Amino acid sequence: MSAQLTVQRSGQPREGGFIGGGTVAWRHVICFVLLAYGLAWAIWAPLAPAVKDALWDGRTPDNFAATPAVTLGMYAPALAAVLMRLFISKEGLRRALGPLPSLRIALGAVLIPMALILILVVTVAATNIGDATPGKPLGALLAILTFVGVPVGTALAFGEEFGWRGYLLPRLLPLGEVKAAIIVGLIWGPWHLPVLIVGLNYPGEPIIAVLGVFCLSATLLSLLHTRFYVASGYSLIAVSLLHGSLNTFSDRLTDTNHLSGNPLIVGGGGVIASALVAVGILITYRVLVRRKSS
Repeated sequence: MSAQLTVQRSGQPREGGFIGGGTVAWRHVICFVLLAYGLAWAIWAPLAPAVKDALWDGRTPDNFAATPAVTLGMYAPALAAVLMRLFISKEGLRRALGPLPSLRIALGAVLIPMALILILVVTVAATNIGDATPGKPLGALLAILTFVGVPVGTALAFGEEFGWRGYLLPRLLPLGEVKAAIIVGLIWGPWHLPVLIVGLNYPGEPIIAVLGVFCLSATLLSLLHTRFYVASGYSLIAVSLLHGSLNTFSDRLTDTNHLSGNPLIVGGGGVIASALVAVGILITYRVLVRRKSS
C-alpha cells in the first residue's frame, strides 16, 4: 500500500470504521451528539448556580475554578462513544484506537502546538498587546511541559478524542474531510458552553463574545485535528497527542500568570491564536499529505 489514506468506496475506514457504506448514518450521529451533550452537561450540573449568575451579569467570572466535575465531564464523549459502539451502532470496541502514529506524526502532534503557542507569545510581546512572563528558563520550562505536561494532557484529552474524532468524525467523513471537520467543530465548540460561561479560557469577558471566539477556535482546531487523524491512518493516539499538547502549552504559557491582556485576543483560544492555527492548517495540509490506497 502506498502512503495515502482515503475513504474506501464501501465507506469503511480501515481502522475503526463508520457505518452505512458511503453515506452518513445520521441517526447514529444525532444519538451520539445527544449522549455526549447530555452526559457532560449532567455531570456539570453543579455549575448551574455559577452559570446562572454569569448569564445574569452577561460576563464570565473573573476567575475560573476547576473542579473534579469539570474534569470528569471531559470524558463524557468517550462514554457516549462506548455506549454507541456497544449498544446502538454495535460495531464494538475492536480497533477503536486505530494504529499507532508514525514518529513523524507523533512529533508533529507535539511540536506544532508548541511552535504555535510560542509564536503567539512572541507576537503578543512584540506588538505590546500584552506582556509575556514565562517565569522559568524557557528551555527548562518547555522540557517539563513536553515530557511531563504533554503525557498528562494527552490522557485528559483522550476523553474527548475517543468521542469526537474516534466516533463522530469517521461517520461524517463521507461528506468530505473539510466539511466533516467543520461540522464536528460546530458541535464540539458549543458542547463546552457550561464551562465557558463559568470562566474557562476567557475570564471576565462578555459571554456572547466568548462563545463566538471559542466556536471559531474550535472549528479551526477541528480542521487541524482532522488532518492529523486522516493522515495518521485514523489514529486516535495521534489526535489525542495533538489535543493534549495544545492544552498543555496553551494552559501554561498563556494563563493569566504568564501572559497578560484580553484573553479573547491574546489567549490560547483567542483571535491571534486562531489566525496562527489557520496558517498552521495550511502548512499541515501541505506537509501531511493524504496517503493513496494502491
